[in-house]
Amino acid sequence: MEDYRLESAWRHYRFGQHEMAIDLLKQLLANDPNSPISHALLAANLLSMGRLHAAEYELQIAMELDPNSSFLYLVYARIDLFKNKPNLSMEHCAEALRLEPENVEAHLLKAHIHQMQKQWEDAHECLSNAAKLNPLHLGVIVAFGDHHLSKGDAKQALYFATEALGYNAEDQDANLLMGEVQLAMGNVKEAEYHAKFVIAHNPSSKEALQLFCSIKMRKNMFMGLWWRFNVKVAALNNLKASLVLIAGFVLFNLLSLIMADMGYETLSNSVSYAWVGLVAYSWIGIPIYYFALKKEMAQFSFNPEF
Repeated sequence: MEDYRLESAWRHYRFGQHEMAIDLLKQLLANDPNSPISHALLAANLLSMGRLHAAEYELQIAMELDPNSSFLYLVYARIDLFKNKPNLSMEHCAEALRLEPENVEAHLLKAHIHQMQKQWEDAHECLSNAAKLNPLHLGVIVAFGDHHLSKGDAKQALYFATEALGYNAEDQDANLLMGEVQLAMGNVKEAEYHAKFVIAHNPSSKEALQLFCSIKMRKNMFMGLWWRFNVKVAALNNLKASLVLIAGFVLFNLLSLIMADMGYETLSNSVSYAWVGLVAYSWIGIPIYYFALKKEMAQFSFNPEF
């Protein structure tokens, strides 16, 4: 009975059904408060719900009970990443791999960290290491697709998204990837279908709600341009993104000076105001996006009829 509950908790965790997993783990810990894996899995679910301090508390208990579990270090790595400490997260990933060299999830997390830092070659190497261990692992296929999408290669990402859905058409991560790919390619209806599919099966999925919010931004005439520009710039590394912004500033100012030298003062001022307006538009877009995301999360989280 206990093994069944633990397996069910693992399944809920993998499907993103964290509240159901937590309920089962509380029952398990009531019967066996010294189970390190139950404490560790509880910490992982709490972290996925954003309950950082509770996750750290449970993980500390698990570490005292069994300090040689690779899964514990993997959860620590995710906590570090949640706290924006990528270097420390890498160290915990390395410790997880020392204890369990064939831990595919550790390689995938390392790839994700490199990807966040736009270290594409290092990310690809980590993904290749994961693929060598288990080439049919659905998480590996999805991670390759996400990797190519982050680089701005939607066509290659579409290949992996199709492969992932062919492997398991009901997998949430595969559907999220396909939704992101379709949105990047401008296929809004297809993207919306995959976002709604995930939300229908897991209304608390932050990733699905974020995708759904992005779709609404893309469809909005006012916010659509901001969304497209933001996606393009986000795919660049920090240096290239900075160069794009500097080039825009130089171009607008040069155009304004040329207009002024030619005697078109009104036109020159209009160009200067246009740059100010563009900057303001880009800044306003961020809080509007997060306000819309918060609104969508509240709608799906608290609507009892959904």
